[in-house]
Amino acid sequence: MNYNVILGRYFKLSVKKLEKRFPSVKKDVRLAVEVLLENPELGVLIPDSSGVRKLRLRNSDMKRGKSGGYRLLYLFDETAESISFLLLYAKSDRENITQHEIQQLLNRLSENE
Repeated sequence: MNYNVILGRYFKLSVKKLEKRFPSVKKDVRLAVEVLLENPELGVLIPDSSGVRKLRLRNSDMKRGKSGGYRLLYLFDETAESISFLLLYAKSDRENITQHEIQQLLNRLSENE
């Protein structure tokens, strides 16, 4: 199935920020997008998040595998046939994201549309 890919403004900013430290981040994200287009329900559903999913990604610049890599937050909307990318962060920068932050990301996404 073909899904519409939506790159939220905050997602683009987070990738740009990470690119300063990790030159291969765009390549890593591109691979993740390809995988998610094949299987959009691959990420773990975050409880009480209105359908936001979290996917662990390998950071090819760090050689530490998925556990020390990136976390990609996205929203898969099957009825709208879309995958909206909300945030990308390095696991070394932060442990988890709060429900409040997830809600802010969703609000920003709806403002962009």
